[in-house]
Amino acid sequence: MDWPLTIVVSLYLIGIFALSIYASGQVHDEADYVVAGRRLPLWLAWGTLMATWFGAATVLGAAEAARDEGVRGTLLDPFASGLALIVAGLFFAKPMWEMKLLTVGDFFAQRYGPRAELVASFLLIPGYLGWVGAQFVALGNLQEIFFGVPTAGGILIAAVIILAYTWIGGMWSVTLTDTLQLGVLLVGMLILGFSVFSHLGDGSPVDGVSRLFQETEPEKLTLLPEPGLPAAMLWLGTLASGMFGNIPGQDLMQRVFAANSAKTASRACVLAG
Repeated sequence: MDWPLTIVVSLYLIGIFALSIYASGQVHDEADYVVAGRRLPLWLAWGTLMATWFGAATVLGAAEAARDEGVRGTLLDPFASGLALIVAGLFFAKPMWEMKLLTVGDFFAQRYGPRAELVASFLLIPGYLGWVGAQFVALGNLQEIFFGVPTAGGILIAAVIILAYTWIGGMWSVTLTDTLQLGVLLVGMLILGFSVFSHLGDGSPVDGVSRLFQETEPEKLTLLPEPGLPAAMLWLGTLASGMFGNIPGQDLMQRVFAANSAKTASRACVLAG
């Protein structure tokens, strides 16, 4: 076992739980727990949206897809999913925030009644499970790589940890830990990118980027579909499903509802996209 890495990760988790306990002090009622009392400023609303949208599954999955299929393989995630945030910010965030909802199901309850709310909730939950599962699988794979923990065990460990700190402080806990982890992720990605490109460029990251473009097949550098109607239809379907299919999700709308104003909700979505 890599003891230095284990110690660093342990300290990191202790910090996450300490932050969650602090966040629990902000919770006084149901709205505080579910939508952070609708008090998130722009930087926190942006942070939790960005961290949620571009998490472990995106970082690992998009990297693998780019390696195997080129830039075209990243169409669904992060490109289409990023566009979903922009579309939500431009057209949906303001009216949804002004309804003062706690869940997406509440929207259907207000508009169409409790039966519609029940049906909508049953339809939304299974779709959300797939996204959550992708995050847990990615985290399980990371634990197998770095600590030798079997993927199934890693998934269980990740689920217990995430559920625990979410339970402690609700949306306040999620927001603060999301923003902290986003900062760590961005710094880590910058360091990793600099290291990789420096290695490719024999010490020069600029030369490394140039070498990457020179040695990569041209067809792997385009986001556009392959020639032909079937490929174009598949490309458009993938783009549309990611751009519009993510908008009614509870993960996105809960963060919209948690912003301190409709303008903040809209801006946070657009900036995160």
